[in-house]
Formats: sequence, structure tokens, C-alpha cells
Amino acid sequence: MCSSEIRKTRSIFGSILFGVIAGAALVILLLVLGVWHLPPSTADKGTPETGLVASNPNLVQTAAPVQEQITDSRHNAIVQAAQKVEPAVVSISVVQVRVVREQPFFSPFGDEFWDQFFRPREYKQKVYGIGSGVIINPDGYVLTNAHVVAGADQLKVTLPGGQEYEGKVLGLDEASDLAVVKIDAQNLPSAVLGNSDDLIIGEWAIAIGNPFGYLLDDPNPTVTVGVVSAVNRDIKRERGQVQIYRKMIQTDAAINPGNSGGPLVNAYGDVIGINSFIFTTSQGSEGIGFAIPINRAKILLSDLIEHGRIIPAWIGLRVQEMNPILAQSLNLDKAEGVIVSDVEKDSPAQKAGLKIKDVIVEADGQRMRNLSDWEDLAYFAREKQSLEITFLRDGRSISTKLVPEPLPAQTSSTSRDRLGITVAGISSAIAYQLGTNDRRGVVVAGVDDGGVAYQAGLQVGDIIRQINDQRVDDAADYESLLKKVKEKDRLVLLVERQGSLYFVSLQP
Repeated sequence: MCSSEIRKTRSIFGSILFGVIAGAALVILLLVLGVWHLPPSTADKGTPETGLVASNPNLVQTAAPVQEQITDSRHNAIVQAAQKVEPAVVSISVVQVRVVREQPFFSPFGDEFWDQFFRPREYKQKVYGIGSGVIINPDGYVLTNAHVVAGADQLKVTLPGGQEYEGKVLGLDEASDLAVVKIDAQNLPSAVLGNSDDLIIGEWAIAIGNPFGYLLDDPNPTVTVGVVSAVNRDIKRERGQVQIYRKMIQTDAAINPGNSGGPLVNAYGDVIGINSFIFTTSQGSEGIGFAIPINRAKILLSDLIEHGRIIPAWIGLRVQEMNPILAQSLNLDKAEGVIVSDVEKDSPAQKAGLKIKDVIVEADGQRMRNLSDWEDLAYFAREKQSLEITFLRDGRSISTKLVPEPLPAQTSSTSRDRLGITVAGISSAIAYQLGTNDRRGVVVAGVDDGGVAYQAGLQVGDIIRQINDQRVDDAADYESLLKKVKEKDRLVLLVERQGSLYFVSLQP
């Protein structure tokens, strides 16, 4: 290449390089002045002004269904179940007025020793309590625990909306720990009572109530969630315990003070139990709570509402638990069931054909594994309810129908004006029902609200054995001894309750 051509090529290359540099400088200047914008980068694709949402309107339409799905997922079965029952869950505030007696002197023989010489100082003390309940009827019937309302002098029921009503204990049974409270209201929201016989271990369990309600100025119930941990739990009774907790529902849904009497609910929003108590070492919830199955409550509701207490049915049968030695002597393969030790004359059991030494292995579709199973069946048996009984006799399996009857009781007239109780002589049938062989004394068949006996804590089923150290043999003896007591004299009764003896001091 000649020198002239080289110079010409260099001139062309220089012109091109200058143009590129000038163009780049112009672009930079325009960007600085904001006249020209770069095309959107991947970092801008999510912004509504310059991103893909702005360039693609269809994405805006798909965002709404996603939000709706999230909202629907929040309203799950648990939320819907709680919303269904919450309007029917109430708070129950209780005031008990207790008479406290104090002697100015200590005596190793008890306060009764100084009572002979000095009148003790007495004063009234108010004791406050709180619990929960669930409305089971629009006309103001509330189901709760007996231990929540027992001995209440004042009772206030508060609805979730804040409405307050004076409550009246319509019926109460301490053994089953159930009570019905009535408030003067209509058209109330009520809960649906479900079926506690088909529970599945592991299914949702929702406890609703008003725990620690005395700390919160809010009538709205709270919700805790867990599962059905176990069913058919029998709780060992402690000494002096009145309640009999059998076939209980165990749950790990938190139950705290104030939850007692509130409903345990399944995922359908149906009541499956009444929250009653917890096992705890810290006075708080440790995930072991228990509820009374609602099907057991259903059996007793009519008695509580109509009679104010449980009316026991008469079977007329005494049994004892089977053991290996008895099973061997009767040529049985295994020690199951209960053996009949006595049959009362003209009783429903005798009419059904049962005899001594018969071994009952099934009743009303339930296996009789031990004595507790039979006692539970007898307690919940109702009058005129036909029970299918299967028993073993001489190696043969026999079935019969047993129909419980009303409990025969010879009710004697007593002075309600003085003690406020009705007593009955202890017939053989009543002795069977009370589980005693001693037919001396009288059994308390009724207690008037507000009477001196009620205030002293006497209950239906108590057996009065003595009055002021004088033995009571029968109803006539009781009346005679009571008449000898002067108007203002203090009475000391020796009372037997479920096998335990204790003194009750009262003044007519």
C-alpha cells in the first residue's frame, strides 16, 4: 500500500472514532438532562410504573384470587366452629356467703368442747368464684359444672355481648359434677349438643370459656385448640372427693381456672363435652385436661331440669368384682365381669330372672370388666329403660331384659321450718342404692334452699346417724329426738356420706 492510501485510511478511521465518541457523549448528556430513558431492566419488572404488571394488565386480575384464597384459608374449620359456638358461651360469677365460727380458746377436743361454755364468735364471709357455661336452650337454660355453682348465694350470668342476668340453680348433681342454671331470657343463641360416643383420638378439640375472667373486664370467651388425646378415662377418686369422673375425654387444649363448665367443641362446632378439671403440678395448664362427655350429660339433663336432682332408678341388685379365685371356682376361663352377691325380693333384677352367683359380663351393650363398669351403668340407668343383660350361669350364656323402676322410699314427714330437710327411712332398696348394710338412721331425701341444713352443707343422700350424741334408728326416732331439741339450742348431727363420717353443727 502506498503512503497516500495509508493516509486516506487513517483519515476515515479517525472520522469514525470521533463520531462514536461524540455520539456517546451526547447520550450521556441526554441521560443527565432526563430527556431520554433507558428501557426497563429486570430489576424494574415488579414495579407498577415500569414493570411487567403495568405492561401486562392480566397479572392484576390474577392477584385478587390469591388474596381471596388466603382469606378463605384463615377461615378454617376451627375458626368456623368457634364462631358457631361462641355466642352461646357465658361467664358465671358466683358469690358464696359462709358463716365462720371462731373460738377464743384452743381445745384438743375440738370446738364443740368450748361451745358448752362460751358462745363462739360468728361472722359472715363472702367467697367469690368464676366459671363458664353453655346455653343449651334458647329459653335460658345453661349447662355448667356443679362445682362452679354449688352453694351459690348470688349468681350472675354474663353473655358475650355484655348482657347480665341473675341466675338460679335449677338442678345440681355433685357426683356427676353437672348443673343447670336458668336465666330469665328468651330467643338466646344456643349450642348444638353433639355425639361424644364417636370421637376419634387425634381429632380437633376446641375449649371455649372465660379463663381468669376476674382479671379481664371482657365477657367475650376465649378459644384454645388441641386434640382429643384419649377417651374413656376413669379418674381415681381422692379421699373426700364427691365427684365421680368416669369415661372422661382427655384433651391437650388449654383449660385454665374459669374454663370449668365451658364447652369442649369438635370441628363441626358441636359440643362434645363440658370442661371440668386438669392435672397440673404448676397450677396452670400442662396439656392434660378433662371434659365430661356430652352424651352422659344428656342422660341426666331431664332429671336436673324437672326435679332439681338426679332421681336414681331401682335395680335391686348387689354385685362384687370377679377375681381369679372366684373365676376358677365357677369354672370360668377368665376373671371378667361382676358376680351377683344378692338380689332383692320383688326387685327389677329378680323379675328379670337374675340369681346369686350369676356372672354379668355385658349390660346395655357394654362389657362389664369390673365393679366400676357396673356402678357406672347403675348410676346412669333410667326408669323404664330396658337394659339387655348377658350373664353366665352354670357355663351357659343367658340374655335377659331388666327394666329399672322408681326407687321405693318411705318418706317421713319432718319439720321443714326447723331444719329445712325431708328424710326417709332406710329401706332395703335405699340401702342398696346407698351401698350400705346399716339400715339404722335416716337418709336425707330433700334439702330446702336457704334452710339451716342447706347452709350447713347437708346434701341429698346423706345419712343422719346421731342427733346430739343420741342414736337415730329410724324416721320416727329422728322426729322424736328432733322435738326434744329446744328452739334456740344448737344441734350436732353425725352424718355419713359415701362411707365417711363427719359432724355437722347447726342451729334451727
